[in-house]
Amino acid sequence: MSLPTDPVHWTRGEFLISTDKRYLSPTAINHAFAQDYMYWAKPFPEEILKKVIENSFCFGVYDIRSHRLCNEENGHSQQPVEDLNAADVKQIGFARLVTDRVTFAYLTDLYVLAEYQGRGLGGWLIDCVDEVVRPLPYLRWLMLRTSAAKSQASYETRLGMKVLDTGDIDKGPVMMGRQGTAGGV
Repeated sequence: MSLPTDPVHWTRGEFLISTDKRYLSPTAINHAFAQDYMYWAKPFPEEILKKVIENSFCFGVYDIRSHRLCNEENGHSQQPVEDLNAADVKQIGFARLVTDRVTFAYLTDLYVLAEYQGRGLGGWLIDCVDEVVRPLPYLRWLMLRTSAAKSQASYETRLGMKVLDTGDIDKGPVMMGRQGTAGGV
């Protein structure tokens, strides 16, 4: 068993989360990466970002209120999500897994635009990540880095993660890494 090969979609009111890469907007992602509150990321040249997306398992968060399929009264999609196209959605969030799709996944680049925060969308995005990763019977590690206490608490609660001891190798495995030239926190 591995990560899904067909796109997975979740809807909540006027919002959509999807693993369908056709909806992703490299321009929107780079615009978000350029914001001050995205201190852990920097924009990429668009061709590089397209390669990053191509080689990752991605989740996009979208506002679908302006779409013709979205009911004006309740914001719910009236037709299958598969009927949407990229022009029908506004990308407002993103997350990606760097993964072999079976044993390992590294969660990175997770964000919801500032003007959409406070609506539970970030937590919902984390829950969607968990929904596709949790059933993997051969998963060895789901990992990430964060430097925000609020994010740490959310990942602990929603994904069951814990801070890995980075201490003495004699006390057990240690996580190791080297920061690349592209920066990040």
